[in-house]
Amino acid sequence: MGRQWNTIIESLGPLTGGSMSISANLTDIEALLTTLQADIADGIIVSSGSSVITNGTLAQISSASSVLTAGTLTTGSVTSRPFRGTTTVGTLTAGTTNGTLFATNSTRNYLLVQCTSGTVFIDTNGTASATDDIQLTAGQGITFEGSFVPTGAIVAITSTGTARVIGVQG
Repeated sequence: MGRQWNTIIESLGPLTGGSMSISANLTDIEALLTTLQADIADGIIVSSGSSVITNGTLAQISSASSVLTAGTLTTGSVTSRPFRGTTTVGTLTAGTTNGTLFATNSTRNYLLVQCTSGTVFIDTNGTASATDDIQLTAGQGITFEGSFVPTGAIVAITSTGTARVIGVQG
């Protein structure tokens, strides 16, 4: 959307005498509207002092922040709440065959994997490879949180010898 929006803004030129005219082709406007509809369906946070059109009505934002979702304006403060829950700790002595640190978990919101000794290759979809996966050496770790957390089985393998792996999921 950013590029489409910037293109339209740049085509407006300087504002003179308090008025402006807009020249844009309908294909560009339709593409912009489609993108805006998707953004609105996801919810757009707008700040105090802004104006928005919602369901055909101009609304002035007076609260600290508001959310516009699917055409409905919700005023008031918006608070982000962290996920809360229990964690599971797992340990694995990985070898030259795949070992499972954690089984598939469709509700996983957080994942941390750390190698405490040796060199290990971690896979998040159930089958690790000593050539194509995430390589961790002693003391290194990887964390998944926020907008993407893998839900597949977390497995590990070594190319030679063994490695110690510890993990936390929640």
